[in-house]
Amino acid sequence: MVSKAVYLGASLTAASSALAGSVGGSGALAPWGILGGLIAGWTAETVSDGLFDGALAGVFGAIATVILMGMFSAVSTILTAAHVGLAVFVGTYTSATIAVMIIPTFVVEGIIVGPLTQYAKTTLE
Repeated sequence: MVSKAVYLGASLTAASSALAGSVGGSGALAPWGILGGLIAGWTAETVSDGLFDGALAGVFGAIATVILMGMFSAVSTILTAAHVGLAVFVGTYTSATIAVMIIPTFVVEGIIVGPLTQYAKTTLE
């Protein structure tokens, strides 16, 4: 069963990365998977749970980011070109190109940061 911290980490990752991506472009999306790993790893019971929860938070956050960025691109295209067919194409293209970069990046960040956060928490206690 997936913990609430994984969903919280994924939600905050998606919201912050979508905001950064819409303001700063696709290059600003890359470091936000760390946030999901931090939140999911902090509440994990063991280091292996931190690894698994961090990876899940990264994957869920990346998928939500891809969806949000595709929607943002489509809405931006509709407001600019006033053509729904073009907006669907641009949104789909943006989602596909961002997914290739973001999903593996967020998963690796979650896998690295989740266990490190859990280990640091137990060391500090």
